[in-house]
Formats: sequence, C-alpha cells, structure tokens
Amino acid sequence: MTDFEEQRHPLIVIAGPTGSGKSELALRLAQSLGGEIVNYDSVQIYRGFDIGSAKPSPAQRALVPHHLFALIDADEEFNAADYGRRARAVCDEIAARGKRAILAGGTFFYLRALLSGLPEMPGRDEALRARIRRIASAPRGAARLHRWLSKIDPRSGRKIVAADRHRVERALEVWLTSGRPISAWERSNADELPSIKLALTLDRGALHERLDARVAAMYRDGLIDETRALLARFPGTARPFGTIGYKEAVAVVRGTMTETAAIAETRRRTRAYAKRQMTWLRSERNVQWLDATGGIESITAAALRRLQEGTS
Repeated sequence: MTDFEEQRHPLIVIAGPTGSGKSELALRLAQSLGGEIVNYDSVQIYRGFDIGSAKPSPAQRALVPHHLFALIDADEEFNAADYGRRARAVCDEIAARGKRAILAGGTFFYLRALLSGLPEMPGRDEALRARIRRIASAPRGAARLHRWLSKIDPRSGRKIVAADRHRVERALEVWLTSGRPISAWERSNADELPSIKLALTLDRGALHERLDARVAAMYRDGLIDETRALLARFPGTARPFGTIGYKEAVAVVRGTMTETAAIAETRRRTRAYAKRQMTWLRSERNVQWLDATGGIESITAAALRRLQEGTS
C-alpha cells in the first residue's frame, strides 16, 4: 500500500439489494460530504441502457460528479478486471482532489475487483470460447454447461446462475486452460482497499413491493422502445441484452413473449437477483447495516453518523 493510500479517506461503499435506494443515498451523501459517485453496476456502464438499469438521470448526474456511467457501447469487450483498473484510477483521481469517492451499484464482483483486485488468471482463448458457445447455442446447452461447471467446480456452480452465460463460459475457459477451477484463483481480502461499507436492508415483503413497482415503471417509461432502438444499433447477442429486463424486452420486440409475461418474468428474476445480492452481502466482512424503511432524510442521517463513527 502506498503512502498516499494510507493517508486518504476510506472509500464509502453503498450496498444493498436492487431497489433498496442505493443511488438516492449515494447522491445525498455526495452532496453532504462534497463527494463524487463511482458506479459499480455492470449494466449502467453501457451507453443507452438507461431505463432497464435504473441509471441515474442526466439531471441527477448534474448535481454531483458521476463516474463510470455510460462508459462503453454494448458491443465492446469489458470485464471485471477492466472495471477494477478503471475504477481504481478514478478513485485515486478523486482522492487526489481531496474529495470522497462514494461507490454505488449492485455488481459485487465488480466491487471486489476494485477493492481487492483480481488474480492473474489465464487470458481469453477465442477458439475455446467459440467451442463453448457452440454448446451453449444447442437446445438445453446453457443448462448442460452449468451442470458441467457445477461438477468440476461446485463452489462456482453455486455462485453463478445458469443464465449468466458470460461468467459460466469464463469459468469453464479458465478450468480448461489452466486445469484449476476459477474459484481456486480467488484472492484473499488481505490487500483490500480501506472502505466503509454501508448496506441498506428492507423487510422482504416491503422490498418485493418496491421491486414490483419498479419493474412496472420501467415498462411504462419505455423499456421496450429503448430496447428496440438498441437492437437496431447492436447485435442481440451483445452482453447487456441478456440482463434482467432487457432479455425480456428483447423477447417482446421479437414477438416471442407478451408484455404481460415479460413484466412477470422480469419481476421474478429481479426478486431472485435481490436475494443473491443479500446472500453475498451477508458473507462480506465489515458491513454496517442500515434500515431502509424510513425516508431518505432519516437514512442519510443514519449513514452520516456511521461514517462519522468510522472515521473518528
């Protein structure tokens, strides 16, 4: 760790399940502390994928500096290691200006890439990746690949869902090229950047109500039209089209799913995603939980007290 890293303030991490109010809390804290927001959501990094990712609006982003939003196009290659390098550089720049970096998002693998870094795993093997994708494109291919992954690496099989095609492919690629499961390459938390992790929590029933309302609002606000416009620019195989909401909207655009069915499926997948996020957070070290039931004013006040305690 450099002298600069030892002297600067700990990073402020806002975590919690999707729909719990992380973006709003990050904005309030940035305004109160003179901070700058750094995104760690893997869909919000894409240009044009706004409604389905619940990306902060241009008006919100104008209130305080926002970083790593709308960073790349859908057909560009970008992974967690790329994110970790970019995010560390951004956080260093923020600290050099004497500001606080406030991280907000929901892709905890990206967050880990920033805080702890990622191991030097084998690089991409395009020929091998093409073979894996041919299996995936066959009937029940995705399920077959996930069963294979679960057999060779049970730990990764539990953590990575079959629908997450890119992570399944990468895990198999690493195993086939190195002979070691991808979980064996994971680094310890010994070199983690100093941070204060504030996690929002809600009663499950209240969270589900919020999530259902949020999904309905996305479709009402034009998710299908946004997806149709994006499909005119990028191939349907591009990574963000497989994410929650966009996958269902693509099916509506292609006529293979009704909008009613798409809303129901998006709600189901969103709830499942929130559950996985909570599972991850409960296994994380040094998390400080905040009840997100109250209004944003009370949540912000509680967060500021925790931050004061953590830096005093």
